[in-house]
Amino acid sequence: MSERPDPRLRASDEERERAATQLREHCAVGRITPEELDERLDHAYAARTVSELQSLLSDLPALPAAPPRAGHDPAREEAKREVLHGAGVWLLVSVAAIAVWAASGANGSFWPIWLILLGGIRFAFFGWNRLSPGAEERLRMRNGRGHSSRPREVERGPQRPRRAPADDGQEARRAPEQR
Repeated sequence: MSERPDPRLRASDEERERAATQLREHCAVGRITPEELDERLDHAYAARTVSELQSLLSDLPALPAAPPRAGHDPAREEAKREVLHGAGVWLLVSVAAIAVWAASGANGSFWPIWLILLGGIRFAFFGWNRLSPGAEERLRMRNGRGHSSRPREVERGPQRPRRAPADDGQEARRAPEQR
């Protein structure tokens, strides 16, 4: 088990399940036999203290950290949350506009449709910018965290070297034609 709680404490269901999962993984790689797995699982689910669970795993090496899930991208998950947040804002503004229209007597044309349509178009562009193919690269370039294939001179123009200041302070006292 990765964390080391006090061995005298009572084991929780989560700790028992974590120990059982580790035992199954050790069986899958051949460290223990299926019969031994059954026996240890019975003991794991019957364990009352953390030390009993630790004793079931004490003769087994620590398992390597689980590899990240295939296709899991934290930046993409963050982009999904941003888009979901944007959808919520758009929905709230739309409902508020409809409420104002209804509270004012709902006379005349349904003017909130313009807010809903314009907000929807804006939201569609926002969602495409965050979730479309290549969106991460575009955002990285826009925020200046990526590298550009263009040389620095093309981006900012030719760079002139800076002139070092005079040591004796006489540069400021010289006439402009002497500089």
